[in-house]
Amino acid sequence: MSRERDPLAPSPHWRVDLRLVAELPEDNLVGTRFLVHVVFIAVALAAVIAAGYFGYRRYKLGREISDWEQRIKDSAAEVGEIQAMSKKYAMEAAKIDQAWTLVRPQLRIHDFLTGLGRTRPELLFIDIVEWNEAGIVVRCNIRESSERATSILGNYVKLLNRDEKISALFNVVSTDLSRGTNDGVFKFELTFRFKTPPKS
Repeated sequence: MSRERDPLAPSPHWRVDLRLVAELPEDNLVGTRFLVHVVFIAVALAAVIAAGYFGYRRYKLGREISDWEQRIKDSAAEVGEIQAMSKKYAMEAAKIDQAWTLVRPQLRIHDFLTGLGRTRPELLFIDIVEWNEAGIVVRCNIRESSERATSILGNYVKLLNRDEKISALFNVVSTDLSRGTNDGVFKFELTFRFKTPPKS
């Protein structure tokens, strides 16, 4: 009959544990080192990519700058010609402006006729407007009595000599006042004498 096994007795496979637990590395140390390495590698990789990107941008910008500088050098002759032509045009334009200042008309006929129409009394009729070296002669008539015609004419001459636009250029006098023989029409001339000789 077999002997019963003592539960407190060591098993045949038992051996003494000789591990130095205090000196063994921690289990999570390898994982922490791995994560630190991954982070540093990621940062280094990002720095390399950023450096490459900015280096490429700088290279591309440098190429564009050199290209534009070459274009500027190539077109320098054309730009010089354009600037020279611009100076010539400016000089010619200044000559034209100076010539216009010398020869521009002192009086425009439509301005003069507009002034006459603006100031003309209702009973005064203009027959002819003539221009000569001394000034402008306007032949008119009034169908009124002699006293009334003389009064209208005198007031009109005073009005013309007070008018800013007309008096700036002319002295106005009335001449050749005559009475019609059979129709009662008073004919006369208004002479607009230039204060300064007109530019021609």
